[in-house]
Order: sequence, then C-alpha cells, then structure tokens
Amino acid sequence: MAEISWTPLDLPAFNEVRNSTQTYLLPREKWPTWAQLSTQMQRLWIYCPPSGIASTATTAAVVGRMLTERFDRKDHPRPFNYNYHLLAESTAGTFQSGPLRTTDPPHHASEPPPELDAYGPPPS
Repeated sequence: MAEISWTPLDLPAFNEVRNSTQTYLLPREKWPTWAQLSTQMQRLWIYCPPSGIASTATTAAVVGRMLTERFDRKDHPRPFNYNYHLLAESTAGTFQSGPLRTTDPPHHASEPPPELDAYGPPPS
C-alpha cells in the first residue's frame, strides 16, 4: 500500500455526526474547505460508526470515513470519480487521510450510483 498522507481535519459537521451509525449526505457549507473550494466536487458523504472502522492504514483510531464525488470531464466516458478519506483520531488531534480509491462505488463511473441518492443530511 502506498504511503497515506494525513492532514488536520477541517470538517464542521464532524461533531454533529460522530458516533451516529448513519451515513449522511453533507450540505456544501459543512464540507471541508478544500472540498468547498473545488469546482469539480459534487457531493460528500460521511459515516462515523460508534465502534470505529478497522484499518491497517494507521495506528490511530479510525473514527469515520468520507466519500467524495467529483465530476471530471477529462475522464469521459466515466467522468464521475469516487474516493474515500479516512478520519482518524489520536492524542495529537483528528486527521483526514488523502484520497483513497473506492471499489464500491467504482472509482470511475459513467453516472452516479442511484443508491447514493438514498442518504439525506444530518439532523439539524
């Protein structure tokens, strides 16, 4: 596995959904700044189970995962790109990994998977 980069977590909605057991589609204003500034980013989901997520990517506790949907015309005929980012917590703080390729949904797709439309925003 390639080395994973980690940056401090910049996710306003993290505390709202932490330990929720639900997957939420986040509104753009609750995305990390880097995603809000992207012209290609379409949607972002977050999942934070109470028991964490097993991972060999870090020795820190992986407490959640973000799934991003990005539209990139140069990837035609499969312009929808999906990546996930691990959310890890340590004594130094909470961090997000760099993008990791997904297999479900596929990393590249010709259209968004309809099952992703089933998720709503976190409760207000």
